[in-house]
Amino acid sequence: MDSQTILDQILLRPGQLLKQGRYQVHRKLGTGLFSTTWLVSDAEAEFVEVSFPSKYCAVKVLSVEGTNVHKEGLSHELEFLQQIAADKKCENLPQLRDHFEEYGPGGTHLCLVMELLSTDVSSFRRSSPTKALPVYTVKHIIIAALRGLANLHRLGIIHTDLKLDNILFMGVPNDKYVEEQLAAEAPVIEGEVEVEGVTYPLLRAQPIPHTCQWDMSPYISEVIDYVVTDLGQAQRAGEQPTTDEFSAYSLRAPELLLYSDFSPKMDIWAIGCLTFELLVGRWLFAPKEGETWTLEDDHLAKMMELTGETFSSAYLARRRAEFFDENGKLLRGELIPGQSIENLIRICKIVPEDDIPGAASFINACLRLDTYDRSTAVELQMDPWLIKCSCSHYQHYQHYQ
Repeated sequence: MDSQTILDQILLRPGQLLKQGRYQVHRKLGTGLFSTTWLVSDAEAEFVEVSFPSKYCAVKVLSVEGTNVHKEGLSHELEFLQQIAADKKCENLPQLRDHFEEYGPGGTHLCLVMELLSTDVSSFRRSSPTKALPVYTVKHIIIAALRGLANLHRLGIIHTDLKLDNILFMGVPNDKYVEEQLAAEAPVIEGEVEVEGVTYPLLRAQPIPHTCQWDMSPYISEVIDYVVTDLGQAQRAGEQPTTDEFSAYSLRAPELLLYSDFSPKMDIWAIGCLTFELLVGRWLFAPKEGETWTLEDDHLAKMMELTGETFSSAYLARRRAEFFDENGKLLRGELIPGQSIENLIRICKIVPEDDIPGAASFINACLRLDTYDRSTAVELQMDPWLIKCSCSHYQHYQHYQ
């Protein structure tokens, strides 16, 4: 880690106090490109409104660069979190309880205090031997994500960076549980750095674990909930985006490749991709560059193959000449006939046969090439396959190994 990177992120140590002594740092929870997240205890927790009963919370500390981006109006994370908090009806979204600025050796850091959550769904998926999760668990995760997105979209917010790393387990049970975890696992120091004569430890990220196993029963899965987090790249619907970098490439919607539209429906495309990933343990889209085609050529071809759809002339208006001829045929690369979401799921031999048609239908509803044909987050919550997730339906379920 170079000195500039070290100075850009805040340097904290266990026991350090923030905001004039109100918050005490216990350990690092996570690290991102433009922030770090820390477990803290709130000395004024008893005075905080009842929706935040725990004295333990998470503080997301933006880097100096991230804070400057916020001050320049290029990031709306604080604004969106305040809007969510004021709404009082936003399930499955992060809940802001405080914010302040803290000064570090490299400059000023915006600090966002939120409810404490557990680990992410991405690491949970990878804990499975097949890297896939039982269908009933997938459904509960996707339902929670859709509830979060429905609330965001209702408020005119587009997430733009929905991925499994940004879906976290809710349900750190209570303060006693947190204290047991702190007692069982001390902060891990991976090194140290000296800045202006002061030595700081470089801490490993240690999120608070949950007690769920990848193959938990339908009865346990039914009571677990999840939160869509990280609004650092979120954008206001109907306004000019403040960046042109959105989402992981494998999750990127066609309208982002073709510069044809910018709407909440890009989050829905990501839902379709993530559903497939959770069900079979691999990415749906993994485009590759070839000798005669580009990464974007391959991505667009796979989108057309798996959906069985073609792009309308209006959809191609801005970048037609780069990828398509006058008839809408790809300039480079060939489509492989007979491909479909249903066939791909079946080939993986993980999802039970009676779930495959419904799962494929749900994913297809998320992956319509034209945004106007794509279902909304509210509509998808009523999808027949998705709502059939009761314990009784899956009580005899056996996940393939």
